[in-house]
Amino acid sequence: MIRTLPVETARRLALHAQGLAEPPPPGTGVAGVVERIGCLQLDPVGVVARSPLLVLRARLIGGNHDSHERALHRAAYRDRHLFDYWCHEASICHIGDLPVHRWAMRTWLERLTPARQPVRRWLEANSGFAEHTIADLAANGPLRARQIEDHSAEAWEHGHWTDEVSSRQTIARLLDKLWMQGRVGVGDRVGIERRWDIFERCLPPGALAAADAEPLAEEEAVDRAVLRAAGMLGVARAPHIAAHFTRRRYPGLGGPAEGALGRLERRGEIERVRVAGLRGDWWGLPSALEGADRLAPGRRTLALSPFDNLLCDRARTAELFGFDHRLEIYVPEPKRRWGYYVLPILHRERLIARADLRIDGKTDRFLRVLAIHEEPGRRAPGAIRRALDSLASWRGVEAG
Repeated sequence: MIRTLPVETARRLALHAQGLAEPPPPGTGVAGVVERIGCLQLDPVGVVARSPLLVLRARLIGGNHDSHERALHRAAYRDRHLFDYWCHEASICHIGDLPVHRWAMRTWLERLTPARQPVRRWLEANSGFAEHTIADLAANGPLRARQIEDHSAEAWEHGHWTDEVSSRQTIARLLDKLWMQGRVGVGDRVGIERRWDIFERCLPPGALAAADAEPLAEEEAVDRAVLRAAGMLGVARAPHIAAHFTRRRYPGLGGPAEGALGRLERRGEIERVRVAGLRGDWWGLPSALEGADRLAPGRRTLALSPFDNLLCDRARTAELFGFDHRLEIYVPEPKRRWGYYVLPILHRERLIARADLRIDGKTDRFLRVLAIHEEPGRRAPGAIRRALDSLASWRGVEAG
């Protein structure tokens, strides 16, 4: 018999899995949060605060914006509990997941799509430049990109957010490709500017050697990533798993009868369920599903980052929470429905509104509320006010 969960229980599982149902246990730190949710997505937009800090703030007790920023920097670049890599986007990842990411690094070149084969050819043409850069970092790193000399045999001309062709762009693209292959890493940051180093020095001593001594085969890497994603999601359909954690890196994910999901189900490591009123097969960890009906109801009220791990899969957010979450940062202003930098408001177990917010520069003393869009049938103005007041206090400003 396949058990059926009420949709309310599925939402509750998701919130508990993400650390958003109840206040976190005392002593929860940055590394513990990232271990639980898999990654902190990086994004350069900081209209209210940088996304990783908003994600942490929703899952930590006490502290403010500046203390969380210092704690994140310390966990990543001093204590080396975390490292920069591509998770479901460019992210800060937990060292415990290094074996899974090492598989992605080793296979990155062979997994390039036919449309991206010019990248392979460009790297082959610049193999000498790559080796020179790695040797320079080994001897002198960590270095900013502008401290690295351009010894390319062929300039980058393939476009990447810009059609610029220059030494600066060529060096940036080489570092990016070496980073994807796990040959270089982010050794430190000055503000948001990266300082590059050889990857081994971006990790705890011996961590790289240990991961490479027993490298995961493809099937092992996919199985481990599936179980991690399922644990982070609470309960999920196969497309939700494919879009989470190691996004688009689930070859052979399959369904109930085949692939990783079928294999894990036969081993009793994952369980198939139904969610009442929603389509398809859903999957969860047996340990989580067994206690699902005893979970405490969600009781948090929070303004979430638009890139929060709970929301990063827009289709899942619409399906499970009935919330049409859209990013409009790159939408021309006249065509925006919600606003430029819109934070969803979580109240208990529903997303009740979205707030278009802004802080104008470092000297602004106000969290400016440009617009509030309440969800139909979920009006809770007092909860919205509490969420914005709490966010403003964390940022050290007044709610406007």
